[in-house]
Amino acid sequence: MKNRLRTVFRVLFTLAILVFLLLAFVLVFSQVVGLVIARPALITGASDLLLQPSIIAAICVGLLGFAYYNTTEGRKDS
Repeated sequence: MKNRLRTVFRVLFTLAILVFLLLAFVLVFSQVVGLVIARPALITGASDLLLQPSIIAAICVGLLGFAYYNTTEGRKDS
């Protein structure tokens, strides 16, 4: 049961971190483009649209990472 749970948490953690990194990349890239072409609406629009989903994704990554860590077996020192 614990092995299956660990596998599920690893897959969910991997997907969540990919979503988070994608959202963060698009957010920062959009703001850089807005800065380069001098469009403040693009900078604020990207932030308004992507900031909250990025924060939610980061929270999910943290919770799933915690759950995955707690399903792994500890190292046994001899």
